Amino acid sequence: MRTQESSLGAVARAVRAEVFSPPGSLCSPECDGALRWYAWEVEIASAFFALLRHLERTLGHAMAKQLTARFGRVDWWDHPEIDLHHVSRGKITAIHKKLARDRRRVLTAEAVRRELTLGFWVSLLGPGNDYETRLWRPTLRLAFPSYRGPRKPLHQDLDDLRKLRNRVAHHEPVGARDLAADRCSAYRVLGYLSADVHDWAAADDPIPRLLSERPTPCRQALPKPREEL
Repeated sequence: MRTQESSLGAVARAVRAEVFSPPGSLCSPECDGALRWYAWEVEIASAFFALLRHLERTLGHAMAKQLTARFGRVDWWDHPEIDLHHVSRGKITAIHKKLARDRRRVLTAEAVRRELTLGFWVSLLGPGNDYETRLWRPTLRLAFPSYRGPRKPLHQDLDDLRKLRNRVAHHEPVGARDLAADRCSAYRVLGYLSADVHDWAAADDPIPRLLSERPTPCRQALPKPREEL
C-alpha cells in the first residue's frame, strides 16, 4: 500500500513541481515544499490572470472606441489611412483566415475584434509606422483619460505586463518576479483607463494575501549549486 508521502512524491514528479521553487529552496525535488511552491504558484498565477484579464478587456475596449471614432468605422484596421505595421497587419490577416475556416462563425468586425490579443493592443502603443504622430497624439492618448505622460513609458509598462500575462497563460513560473511591483503596475495602468474598473477589481483582489503567504525554503534546503567560472 502506498504511503501518503510516496503519493505526494509521485505528484511532485508528475507536475515537475520543483521548477516552480527558487533555486536552493528545497531539500529534494520530491519534498513537500515542492508541492507547496507549486500550489502557491497556481493560486498567484490565477489571481494575476484575473487582474490582467480585466486590464486586457478594458484596454481593448477603450482603444477600439477611440480608433472607431478616429477612422469613422468599426473595422478601423482596414481603413486605407491607418497603415498598420506589417506585423499587426499580419495578425489581422491571420484572424480573417481563421474566421473564414470556421463555418460556424460569421466574419464580422466584432468577430475580428474579439480575436485581437493583448499583444496587438500593446503594439499599437509602440513606435510602429510612426504611431507616435499618427495614432498616439491624435487618438490613442484619449483612451487613457487619467494619464498625462508620454507614450513610451506607458508602452513599456504594458509590454512588461504582456510578458507576465504570457507566462501565466503558458503555466510558466512567475514567483521569481517582483509580483508586488507587477500588481502596482497593473493597477496604475488600469487607473489610467477607468477608475471604476480599478476600484471594482481592487475591492476583492486576493493578490496581497497570496503574497503574504509565499512559501519559505525547507529547513534542510540543499544549497544552491555554485556556478562554474
